[in-house]
Amino acid sequence: MELEKTEKAARKTDAPGDILVLPAEAIGKEVQGATRWWWIPLLFGLASVALGVTALASHVGALTTLVGMFAISLLYAGGAEIAFAATTRYRTWVGVVAGVTSIAMSVVALFWPGITLLVLAVIVGASLISWGLYRIYLSFSDPILRPRAVALIEGILLLGLGILALAWPEASVLVLAVLVGVFLIVFGVFSVVNGLHLLDVHHAVKRARAEAHKAARFSATDDAGRHAA
Repeated sequence: MELEKTEKAARKTDAPGDILVLPAEAIGKEVQGATRWWWIPLLFGLASVALGVTALASHVGALTTLVGMFAISLLYAGGAEIAFAATTRYRTWVGVVAGVTSIAMSVVALFWPGITLLVLAVIVGASLISWGLYRIYLSFSDPILRPRAVALIEGILLLGLGILALAWPEASVLVLAVLVGVFLIVFGVFSVVNGLHLLDVHHAVKRARAEAHKAARFSATDDAGRHAA
């Protein structure tokens, strides 16, 4: 009876930290799946930071180069979000939709014939605002994403970058390239933070399981001794 109550409580628990205080058998599937793939956001984050630094250091001056760079960044961010959704997201379909939308916008930017700097600025702004709102949404709704304050700050920063891009229609190619580079760095840094947090939870889950199994073996041995007596 007590075990059934514990399992029901685990299913209702949102935060990994709350789940970890329960018996290991009652740990939610979401936490188990997320901690197993902690290296994915870490790897994608490091790659994103590298791409962002490259974008800032390249001093882009041609529109076609910027379009290609932005399309690649959206393609990368969309692919990364789909990977996150398949492994660590609480509501998988929301992450998949966000990833597919980002990839679709990258295709639009890449294959828009005769795209102008103004149109690209609008696409950049709309994309950054969308990512910012999505990350803010995750900071309040995803029980796996921790720390929540970090995800919220990420969303606010991306939202601010998007508003800046839309409010500055006469922005140059170089300015937009800087915004793209900063987007990739922000996305990457917070992905690394999320990956490291999942690694901590992963180790905590392993310790909780080991302690629970040890306690179960001790209890079984104790019961066997009492029955023998």
